[in-house]
Amino acid sequence: MKGMCLKSFRSRLIAAACSTAISFSLSAACAIPAYAATYIDVPANHWALISGILDEAVELGILKGSTVDGTIYLRPDEQVTRAEVATMLMRLSSASADAWGSTNTSGWSDVPSGAWYTPALNWASAKGILNGSNGLVRPDDPVTRQELACMLSNYEMRLGSGSIEAAVDALAAFPDAGSVASWAQESVAWAAENGYMGGNGNLSPASSATRAETAKMVVLMARTPELPVPPLDGDASVELPDSSSIGSAAVELALTFEGTPYTYGGASPEEGFDCSGLVMYVYQQFGISLPHTASGQLAALEKYGSRFVTDPDDLRYGDLVFFPGHVAFYVGDGEVFCAKVPGEPAGFGKLSWYGTFLGGGQF
Repeated sequence: MKGMCLKSFRSRLIAAACSTAISFSLSAACAIPAYAATYIDVPANHWALISGILDEAVELGILKGSTVDGTIYLRPDEQVTRAEVATMLMRLSSASADAWGSTNTSGWSDVPSGAWYTPALNWASAKGILNGSNGLVRPDDPVTRQELACMLSNYEMRLGSGSIEAAVDALAAFPDAGSVASWAQESVAWAAENGYMGGNGNLSPASSATRAETAKMVVLMARTPELPVPPLDGDASVELPDSSSIGSAAVELALTFEGTPYTYGGASPEEGFDCSGLVMYVYQQFGISLPHTASGQLAALEKYGSRFVTDPDDLRYGDLVFFPGHVAFYVGDGEVFCAKVPGEPAGFGKLSWYGTFLGGGQF
């Protein structure tokens, strides 16, 4: 039965491909979204755009634009505020702004009810992510890099691994280590050890950070892949395969979602899927936990996969295939199945539509 279903899927794909007009329109529709490059204030030579950080931050929902006179700006080089960092971290946690309300419950007197950042500061206060003093939290103040390190480490301790063990003595390797405040030394040491700070040889603890720099730190945290876990006991939603056949079983499950609407950030059949959300959902059914970004899933595959290839000629049916900002299931003959882009439901496409092939394989 599975073979017959797959044959019908493939037959429809081949029939559609016979039409030049249809092929051309699908190719245009399935091109990778420009993401950050679509914002008017992001130059093509911006370091965070070239590195893919801004695209990843936008894909993950960490960084969003703001509208001024009908134009949407991303403001990558503006100083980031304490409220903006709290908002980025709340988005990273997948917490809902609606769930935290627009009425100030944070306990800080300088947080107005009804402000755009009120839910995030309510969340940050309850989770212990952001610290204030004398009843104030200074939401609109630019955050210093050492304050940012503290916010990131608080997140890690309370919502991440639960530990930020780091050798404070390692700070001596940085020429400006003496400028790090005593209250921030452990957090800054942890941030430097994990590559979130100090990449240019200096810590610059009292300097402010830009939105792009902060997005990079949060994206690096988001990239940390979760370990695959054993198959879930008692999960009757799918027949659990042997590990050697999980790729084939995964793609056949994915094919049942053909036509599901594309939803930015979606990760379930009820709400719809984005590309990494579809992969995450499918693999969850087999007891494998993956991050909700294409880059995070690629990092997990490289580290934990049973096989990983960098030549598209080595791809097999059922492999995950990765491109900048995109992930899909390989179904053979240079074709893939995926959640495409906004306005296009989940369906088939060509491997060549999605840009540079970054690698593929199976868990």
